[in-house]
Amino acid sequence: MTFQELTEEQRDKIIDGMIRVLGLERKHPSKDELEAEIIDYLGKKQPCTLATCGADGMPHVSVVDYMHDGLTLYIMSEGGKKFHNIRENNHVAVGIGTSTHKMRSIRGVNIRGTADVFTDDTPEFARGLELFKPMLDEITKLTGKPAQMPKGIMRMIRVTPEKIIYFHYNKGIGNALWEAGR
Repeated sequence: MTFQELTEEQRDKIIDGMIRVLGLERKHPSKDELEAEIIDYLGKKQPCTLATCGADGMPHVSVVDYMHDGLTLYIMSEGGKKFHNIRENNHVAVGIGTSTHKMRSIRGVNIRGTADVFTDDTPEFARGLELFKPMLDEITKLTGKPAQMPKGIMRMIRVTPEKIIYFHYNKGIGNALWEAGR
């Protein structure tokens, strides 16, 4: 079986066709409009997957909770293979998406960027923790006890995006590209 990689032009034609089948017109938002769309979507807190790869070349996927500050993601975690991999290779990918069996409902982002890890004695950890406050307050509300984080255990991953692909078929947006510095 021969596998042929699609060109960007071929992929664009396929997406154009899919959006037309939905009875919509394909939209190509400006960078500012695209950023606003992505930030709106990140605020919905959909399922998030963080992909890392260490020096051994083996990919690792973690399903994580995240918060965001604009396009920058923060992920709080106590440990795991992701930290080992980030130490060896700080290039990461993130997928956040929602879909049902209805084409029109497809919405999501694929993010490629760099990850930095911060410990609880840094200002950047405190910034991320501030973003997680609503989630921690919810834990307190559910359990009746403040969320406990033993000193030195939790770490904060900050993902700085370099490239984001965004889909929102219901609005006619497919494969919209955001790139840092452009």
